[in-house]
Order: sequence, then C-alpha cells, then structure tokens
Amino acid sequence: MGKVIIFGNQKGGVGKSTCTLLAANAFASEPFNLKVKVIDLDEQQTIGVLYEGELERGTEPIWELISYPESITGGKIHKFLKIFNKAMEESDVLFVDLPGYLDEGGKTDTVSPMADFIFIPFTPSDKDTYSTETYLLAMLEKKKQVFEEQERELGVIPFVNKIDTRIKSQIGYVKNILSSIESLHEIDGMKNMLGLYKDHANAGIDTNMYGGRREMKEKNLTKWINELHHMINS
Repeated sequence: MGKVIIFGNQKGGVGKSTCTLLAANAFASEPFNLKVKVIDLDEQQTIGVLYEGELERGTEPIWELISYPESITGGKIHKFLKIFNKAMEESDVLFVDLPGYLDEGGKTDTVSPMADFIFIPFTPSDKDTYSTETYLLAMLEKKKQVFEEQERELGVIPFVNKIDTRIKSQIGYVKNILSSIESLHEIDGMKNMLGLYKDHANAGIDTNMYGGRREMKEKNLTKWINELHHMINS
C-alpha cells in the first residue's frame, strides 16, 4: 500500500503541481524505481493537460495519471474513494494534486486527512505569508483530527520553493520565516530548498532531473528529492 503525498497551499503559483511532477518523475526512475500514481483533483487539471499533451507527442509515461476534475461531495464521494483506495493499493507512492483553496466538505477538506504527508511549498514573497499561514493552520487541525480519529501521524511539512539561490538576502529572509514557523507551531520544515522554475522548465512526464546536470545539483533538486524520500520512509 502506497504512501499518500500532497503538495498543498491555497496560494496559487507556489509550485504544487510542479513539485508533484518533479517528485513523481524522480521516484519512478533510477535509483528509486517506485511504482508511482498521481491523482489530479484540481479543476484546472494542470498535470492532466501536460500528461495528455506529452502522450499525444509520443512520450512514454513512467508513472500513471488518474484525472479526476469532478466533485467528490455528497454521494459522489463513494466513487472517488473506490478509485483512491485502488490507486493506493497499487502504488508505492500516490501523489494527490489538490485545488488551490480550502473548502468545507470539498476536495481539500475530505482528502487531506487521507494523506500520510502534506508538504506546503511557499515562496520568498510577503504576499504568500498570510495564505501559507492560513493553509498551514488548517492542515495542523487536520493533523490533530487524524491523530484523534485514526490514531496515526499526519506529517505537515513546509518548505521553501522558487528561490534564487544567488541572492543571499533572499535566502536569509526565507530561512527566518521557516524558522519562525517551526518554532511557533513546533514542526520541522524541509532543510533543502528548490530553485527557480526556469531551472525545471523542460520537465515532462518522463523527465527525471534527479542527479542531473551540475547546475541542477547546485539548485538543490537532488538534495531536495533525497530529503523528501527520506522523510516519507522514516
């Protein structure tokens, strides 16, 4: 049965879908060789559109996508749970790409307690702070709910994304934010950061950038994947 991983934030543009794509590609390839599935629950179907486009161009996928843009509220939840449980049983890692919002009784509210880990990317921008904090607090409530109702731990882990590692002041700024989050909420964030999106612009559904070009390693993608893999297996 696979571990269920979510990259979530209600702030758009922080890289939820891109992180899902990068991690899915890496884990489905050497040296991990895991059986990976991705459920795209986002109505925008960012991953789904990319996946279908790559298939049309003849790209051979290295993981399986399950597109699910429709609602899961009310009686529709039973259909989704059947698909979700089957995907979880047939994979080593199941990624779920959620919509970028908080909802009561909807996709984020329903699916987040099913996860093993919720990773929360945030960028070095003052505009992200409020949205990230609001989402983080909501997920910490889910963490409490999961412990009380299921007697298990739900990992809620923030990390820095889309940072220009050439700007030392930016690094110091986001490290201070992460340190404050960790101290205030008594949680641990990821130690490694991800670089700017231009560094990952060529990622398709079979593009594994783990251990790739030297400049990629300098952007900490390989270290980030290693830390991600260690966290979900520890």
